[in-house]
Amino acid sequence: MFIEMSVRLFGGIIEPYLDYFDPLEVKLKSASIKLSLKEYLSITLLSSLLAFIISLPAISLIFSLFTARAIFSYTLGIIVSFLLSGGSFVMFYYYPSMKAKSLQTRIDQDLPFAIASMTAAASSGTHPMEIFKMLTVRKGVIGEDSNRIYRDVKMFGTDISSALAKVANRTPSLTWSELLWGMISVITTGGDVYNYLTEKTSVSMQQYKRMLDSYSNQINFYTEIYITLIIVGTLFFIVLSSVMSPLVGGDILLVQTFLVFFFVPITSMGFIVLLKGLSPLK
Repeated sequence: MFIEMSVRLFGGIIEPYLDYFDPLEVKLKSASIKLSLKEYLSITLLSSLLAFIISLPAISLIFSLFTARAIFSYTLGIIVSFLLSGGSFVMFYYYPSMKAKSLQTRIDQDLPFAIASMTAAASSGTHPMEIFKMLTVRKGVIGEDSNRIYRDVKMFGTDISSALAKVANRTPSLTWSELLWGMISVITTGGDVYNYLTEKTSVSMQQYKRMLDSYSNQINFYTEIYITLIIVGTLFFIVLSSVMSPLVGGDILLVQTFLVFFFVPITSMGFIVLLKGLSPLK
């Protein structure tokens, strides 16, 4: 209903300008967002409008509590509401890119092991279609893409090359796309799928090893920063402040308590989240 309302209100306005948003349409496909460009832009504009309408009276009321001038609070409310509306538009515009990037990361992390499974299946002379049928049981984006390929061939009668090309054109992962295009070439020319996948397995595992080595170096780098700045720095400050406090006067216990019981734990949690975000093992 919300989509229909959005298109009804803004579809006619944005239709002449759809050509300017071709990159966004590509991102929508890569992010597996099942909306047309016209529908997505209509939702974006309606959401931005609602953000302005809802925030204007609320923010004006909040500002009026701190100032007696109604015109001042109303002006600030308009400015902040415009900023929120613009922020809503920017968030919607870049959301497909962020989702596509997330999907790309998930695909690239799982791909070396998926290729190894494909190679093992191909070693027994399995038909390419059965290889993708086997991949449908995998969790994640690769399993979903494999299911699309198998469904298009078995249910809709699409030839395997066209089904592979369809997924290769919309996936956000360049590595996965190159693998599918390579399989299309091998199948079309009658090449050996097993030899092709064996070569790809070797290359992907080398890339995965480099990714792990890079992550290991990052861990070492951030660990040194953590120990030097957080642990040693905190201990140095506590010792120095304890020595200097009797000389300069003042109670330093509150600051030391904050450092030990709040600053160090919160910073440590931040480092854990950072390292977890950088990990290729998700």
